[in-house]
Amino acid sequence: MTTPTDSRMGPGTLTLGTDEFGPQISNVRLSADNATEDGTKTLGDPTPAVMVTTTWTLAGTAIQDWTDVAGFVEYCRLNNNTTDTFSWVPVTDGPTFSGSCVVTAVEIGGDVGTQLTTDFEFVVTGALVRTEHV
Repeated sequence: MTTPTDSRMGPGTLTLGTDEFGPQISNVRLSADNATEDGTKTLGDPTPAVMVTTTWTLAGTAIQDWTDVAGFVEYCRLNNNTTDTFSWVPVTDGPTFSGSCVVTAVEIGGDVGTQLTTDFEFVVTGALVRTEHV
């Protein structure tokens, strides 16, 4: 039996395009959605193997910064429904996860007198790549 690894995030980075937003990201994750369907049945194999399609989503929570024209909220508004690259490093000496995602606009505003956060969820397009820290 192997000893479990206690993987904890931070300090790390989240870069979208050429902009790094790590200091305002309080939660980030890559979520897998696995859809299954039956393969094509044939006379020779009437019960084909199940086909699995995996799609990924880059999701999380960011501290809102709607007063900053170079901040996360404005980046999402300006790049709504466009594809951009991303690079996520959960911890400085850990792996990097990267690829492309479809950026969507995020919520702006919330409760008066509180630190505002906004959730984001970007569909990953193409391959999700893992690169080890060297």
